[in-house]
Amino acid sequence: MTAARPTVLLTGSTGVIGANLLPALAVRHDVTALVHRRRPEGATTCVQADLTADGLGLSSSRRRELAAGIDVIVHCGGLTDFAPRDRIAFDNVNAEGTRRILELAEDARVPVVLLSSASAAFDVPGDDLAARSMRAYGQSKRRGEELAAQCSQPVAIVRTALLFAARNALAAPRHQFPHALFTAMLQARPGSLPVRPDHWTDILPMETLVDYVTALAEAQICGNATASGLHWVTAGPARLTAADLEQACMDFLNEVGRPATGPLLADPSTPQPRARGMARVAQIGFLPPSQPDMPSHLTRMLPTQVTRSEVLQALAHNVRRCAPWTS
Repeated sequence: MTAARPTVLLTGSTGVIGANLLPALAVRHDVTALVHRRRPEGATTCVQADLTADGLGLSSSRRRELAAGIDVIVHCGGLTDFAPRDRIAFDNVNAEGTRRILELAEDARVPVVLLSSASAAFDVPGDDLAARSMRAYGQSKRRGEELAAQCSQPVAIVRTALLFAARNALAAPRHQFPHALFTAMLQARPGSLPVRPDHWTDILPMETLVDYVTALAEAQICGNATASGLHWVTAGPARLTAADLEQACMDFLNEVGRPATGPLLADPSTPQPRARGMARVAQIGFLPPSQPDMPSHLTRMLPTQVTRSEVLQALAHNVRRCAPWTS
């Protein structure tokens, strides 16, 4: 359909990533938001649909009309909660939902940008509820990638790491791992998190992901042959250690007159009650220093790689917004 302003079909437009992508895409494109319940502001038009329903829950005529009016699909709709879920719940949305979006892309003969996750590359060890749930999430994302590899249309797969909230976000998404972790650490209970200081996690500024995906969608519309395939969108060598997170939280606590009475991290080798809740999720979410950095392909679409200074600035900004004593 390509016109003066190409049309992007965006899924997940009210989610954490989609809500940031929509205004960025709308600068140069018309945006059709595929919505389930809530309708986002800023979309050119909204289409009611359901990722878990055959044919996306659309009538044949509505589906043909939709397919005829789009130039690229950016699929970031999915189930991402770190609260315990079973495999069926994740597969219904993240795998089968992706299959239905890819079928629409084939009908429309348009390329796709698929938001996946770095979790697709790892199998979380352990048999407790948190480990099983996080493993099921990663497997559902991997299944979505496998389906994308079979699609007849060009698909760019974006494996992103954890994300900081955007600087202009009205509130930090406290249901997501980084911000739930910051909130727990700011409760300033010494030794509450059994994670070694040198273990690390990869958290990327939301703005970097948005810039990358926007550029990638443009490249797909233009038919850039190098746009398809796998893209790791991570902090890479700018990864953060548990000590970095602890220091940022302690600095903020000192600033607001609520200093911690001791270190927030605990040596996991010290005998202690079985880790539960956020403590267990944190154990799973951090990797040992022997584990190499996640790959990072940022310079494929952006001028530079994100720096450690930029990631630390995003960390400090996000920590300030996760104080548990504020609404």
